[in-house]
Amino acid sequence: MKIEESLERCRVRAAAYLDAQLEIAGDARYWRHSATHDSQRDPGHLLYGTWGGVFASVVLRRDREFTPASRRQIANALNRFQRPDGTFVLPDVPEADRVGHDDEYLAMHCTNYALGALRALGEKPRYPLTFMERYQGDAFLAEWLDDRDWSRPWTEGNKVVNIASFYAVLAEDGDAKSRARLEQIADWLDMHQDTHTGFWHRDPPGDRAALWVAMAGAAHVLHIPYYLGRTVQHADRVVESCLGLGYAGIRSACVDIDIVDILTHLRRSGHRVAEIDDVLERYLVELLQVQNPDGGFCDSYVTPHRLYGNTAPADASVTWTTWFRLATIGMIASTLLPSQRGQWEFRNTLGTGSFFQPYARTGTDGAARFGRYLQPGKRLMLATTRNGRFARQRATARVRGWLRAVR
Repeated sequence: MKIEESLERCRVRAAAYLDAQLEIAGDARYWRHSATHDSQRDPGHLLYGTWGGVFASVVLRRDREFTPASRRQIANALNRFQRPDGTFVLPDVPEADRVGHDDEYLAMHCTNYALGALRALGEKPRYPLTFMERYQGDAFLAEWLDDRDWSRPWTEGNKVVNIASFYAVLAEDGDAKSRARLEQIADWLDMHQDTHTGFWHRDPPGDRAALWVAMAGAAHVLHIPYYLGRTVQHADRVVESCLGLGYAGIRSACVDIDIVDILTHLRRSGHRVAEIDDVLERYLVELLQVQNPDGGFCDSYVTPHRLYGNTAPADASVTWTTWFRLATIGMIASTLLPSQRGQWEFRNTLGTGSFFQPYARTGTDGAARFGRYLQPGKRLMLATTRNGRFARQRATARVRGWLRAVR
């Protein structure tokens, strides 16, 4: 089967998954969080499912089929989770399930995705973003940036890109002060970037695991120079750090999209392009292999998916991870295969799932050499290696769970 046929098959199957998760309740149209999500018992996670459903529909260009009435219904669903200060929240998250995320993180996280989904639909939030008023002073923002704890680069990278996304939205709507704050963040990032790794972190990553975390944090904040059209400082070092991690195969939906995000955007630097293309092709082939029979995608494929109090089985399709994996496929296909450009669309706000195509493609062509991993032997090698790794990881998870239980 040709790669174009495989990609189209993936799209059709993903569309079927999204259709199966739709729920209509009165004047609201939702998507369920996962194939096993009981929305009556856990209505809060409809927020996650709905923004995931919107963004996945955008990637597949199915949002063009939404009628004005259905767009309004989706907006009603999302806006039910908005508070009067403009933030969106996932309600009733148990303290034990916050995984160290404070109220500011959770509010910014949910608001980024919910607001982004509304803008992708051309709809508006119920309330203005008045929570951003306290962030508009340059002195306040400078202090806020300096207070980031870069020993946790993944968490802080999320916080920074989230607030940047709100400045960008306000600037697009005519607020010049927000544009200035966005430029201020970009200047701060330039001053604090590690010149060896190209990432942002407090201490030199002591091992590969720490470097993966720093990479994930960098993937988020790099959206700011992409959006502003700035040249990324130390781009070659960023590429070196990513390629130095090696090809790790399918991991989590977040980690996979983060490294692909960086490599597809910074391929324009011209540094080690053949090696970038090799990694991207392997990801593309494997992602197409792991699509579930129902058309969705899992997160890690190894352990149950736990998110703020909701748990889905390890082999269950999850709506937001389906969007992440479709966006990852779309980034790679649009980068390596000129025939696929225009077949995939992406969210139009800053944050995971964005792909700044004019920026990424400046001065670049498609892959000079593509198809090596489409050969049957190579596909079998990737699948065999992945299945063996998954089996080892599942065994390790079972042993750790047993040890916790007997202590």
